[in-house]
Amino acid sequence: MSFTWPKYRLLAAALMLTTGSSAADDSLAGALRQSQWGLDFRHRIERVEESGFAENAEASTLRTRLNLKTGSYNGLQAFIEFSDVREIVFDDFNAGAGASPDRARFPVVADAEDTRINQAWLGLSPDDRLAMRAGRQRIKLDNDRFVGNVGWRQNEQTYDGASLEWQQDRWKLFYSYVGHVNRIFDSAVPAGDHDHDTHLVNASFRVADGHTLVGYLYNIEDEDQQALSNRTFGLRYSGTTTLGADRPVNWLAEYAHQVEAGDNATDYDADYFHLRVDLGLEPRFKPVVGFERLGGSRNTGEAFRTPLATLHAFNGWADRFLATPDRGLDDFYAGFTGNQGRFGWNLTWHRFRTETGSTTLGDEFDGSLSVKLHRTRSLLVKVAHVAEDDPALRGVTKFWFMFTLALP
Repeated sequence: MSFTWPKYRLLAAALMLTTGSSAADDSLAGALRQSQWGLDFRHRIERVEESGFAENAEASTLRTRLNLKTGSYNGLQAFIEFSDVREIVFDDFNAGAGASPDRARFPVVADAEDTRINQAWLGLSPDDRLAMRAGRQRIKLDNDRFVGNVGWRQNEQTYDGASLEWQQDRWKLFYSYVGHVNRIFDSAVPAGDHDHDTHLVNASFRVADGHTLVGYLYNIEDEDQQALSNRTFGLRYSGTTTLGADRPVNWLAEYAHQVEAGDNATDYDADYFHLRVDLGLEPRFKPVVGFERLGGSRNTGEAFRTPLATLHAFNGWADRFLATPDRGLDDFYAGFTGNQGRFGWNLTWHRFRTETGSTTLGDEFDGSLSVKLHRTRSLLVKVAHVAEDDPALRGVTKFWFMFTLALP
């Protein structure tokens, strides 16, 4: 478990010394009395049947989180959160990244046992337009395609750094300096945390109600794995309209360009493109269709990379493409979501091809059913199946059963 304060320690000190306009309570004792605590448990069973492994993986893990957020004192606020992941009942799985070297015969389920300070930050909000944070924090930008918290895995990805968020009228600006990334793997192995010299800039403009234009520049320098260092800039437009009463149509169009950054030894450039349309025909049946391209090349290491993304949310739940193939990836997908009362469901089909050469890799089918048992309790059943057409895509079937309890 590590917690470092590199170049942004001066900002942390500035936040402690700076006071803006008074907030909800002008006394320190009052702010402490307004503190709120949270406790949640997430138990998940994951089963993996994967080509190339003689044995199936079966993982049963429990994540426990405890946090405390103070009230606001002259715009100052503090937050701390502890996280613990334990194996319970059965542990026939490879936790990944060298965390369980005696279990290499099993497929990977990247939920290693770990106890960590998940978040610990000090914030300052001088007024309603500006918010600053310094310390270990969660960062989620847009749909997490480039920067996210990898919230599906039991250990969360968080960032040590300083961030600023400013908004006024139709404008919103986010900037963060990241000096360290706490990754989802066991914090005791090298892959569990990486030193960074990373700058994240994201600016959005609300063109009209339901229409937003976003521009971003992410200069990612991973000092522990320079092959992941890149500079990405792009534009994202999302909009909505209606087809008659209560039938919304939502769409997304996004383009990004990427080149190497820092000490990345590979000189390359690659493009990213995403189109998506959601049709809200009725609550029980909402069709979705989309196409996503991550550019590639015939040369090794020249594909579009997204090392800080919440990857499980994209290119199928089976996680076959946590790293983009060298020849890139085209993902055409279609399906539907729906809900009724306490129930929600999702069914999606993916067709994967290489961007360079247009070789068909295979298909994936994903489905889920969620049940809201109570305000604090929920269930989720989820499955992913990959049928490969090319040896480059390893076939797999994954099944999840998850129970969540959140207090208060």
